[in-house]
Amino acid sequence: MNRKLFSLVAASSLLVTVPAVAQASPGKVDRPVNLRSAPSASEGSVYRTLQPGTKLEVVTELNNYWLKVQIGEKTGYVSSSYVTYTKESSPSVKAASSGGKTSSGTNKASKASSTSSVKQAAASSAPSAVKTLIEPPAPAAAPAPAASAAGSGVVTKNVNFRTAPVTGSDVLRVLSAGETFTAVELANSAWLKITDASGVTGYVSTGYVSYALPDGGSSSSSQIPSSSAPLPAADIPAVPSLPPVPSEPSAPSPGFPIGTVISPDTADRVINNALSLQGITRYGFGKNEAPVLFDCSSFTRYVFGLEGISLPLGTAYQKDIGIPVEKGEWQKGDLLFFWSSVPGLIGHVGIYDGEGHLVHNSASKDGVAVADLDLKYWQDHYVSARRVLQ
Repeated sequence: MNRKLFSLVAASSLLVTVPAVAQASPGKVDRPVNLRSAPSASEGSVYRTLQPGTKLEVVTELNNYWLKVQIGEKTGYVSSSYVTYTKESSPSVKAASSGGKTSSGTNKASKASSTSSVKQAAASSAPSAVKTLIEPPAPAAAPAPAASAAGSGVVTKNVNFRTAPVTGSDVLRVLSAGETFTAVELANSAWLKITDASGVTGYVSTGYVSYALPDGGSSSSSQIPSSSAPLPAADIPAVPSLPPVPSEPSAPSPGFPIGTVISPDTADRVINNALSLQGITRYGFGKNEAPVLFDCSSFTRYVFGLEGISLPLGTAYQKDIGIPVEKGEWQKGDLLFFWSSVPGLIGHVGIYDGEGHLVHNSASKDGVAVADLDLKYWQDHYVSARRVLQ
């Protein structure tokens, strides 16, 4: 009886397999990027902003836009556009083999009995083991479809080049008026999928470009150049000062939930969000403890975030988002930047209310305040403005 039991154990040991273990891929941050609690620019929270050169481990590629990563003991999500990493192939499944030695005192009959038992046990279990270990051959590659003709377009007004067709998604860069691009497809009435001259694909608001698609669809402007050379300023089609309001996107890219679409009253809501914190929020340098303790940039980030618009943390990063705005062209909801101690070095940010005032979290007032921008202090300390509501 003992020998039979030993034979069965020996047989089962022959069938032990070692499961494949997914290994994280090493990577590093190329540009400042937020480490988030969820794979979305409008949901979840930001753990912190990762600086260029930060090393991380890529755990999973969720889709074309988001990576699950680990930094030390912290696990979160980052936009794949801001990270360089190496893809590693998974180790193959290995079968563990083991052999048993018979003692010198075992007679031949016992050996034969044991061997027979092992063979029978192995034979009864072999089919399931083979199914586990043998993978079906890869199907033959399908012939590549013929490439369709490409559309073309031109930027008529500076516009954010985004990773997804939704306001609040990450901005790849700002496209300048006169830049030409390849028009890929119309995601919906508000967003156009394009490829820029560098080969990067993303989305722009249709109110800031003129385009012609391969299927004959086009914007209302006249001829679009097919060459990659920028248009002379005189040839850029005129566009209205206020672009059409985007309707809610009907088919967002995978992995990017619908965000808040910018409407005419979005700026009003942002201002109201800021003013509603008077008497609630206090000032704390470097603090981000919603809603009671903010510095200037965490305050602007919070009130815009209430409308689903994601801003980075810190004036060093907020000063580069959106599109630049000249001093005489401010609109309600624009971010205004000022220097504090070193002339020209941005150290403070607030929100323009459209009526000559700055709504900001003030260190001197220890809370949310409304300042008159005609005062000499603000005139002398002004540096720049950016528009993120577009």
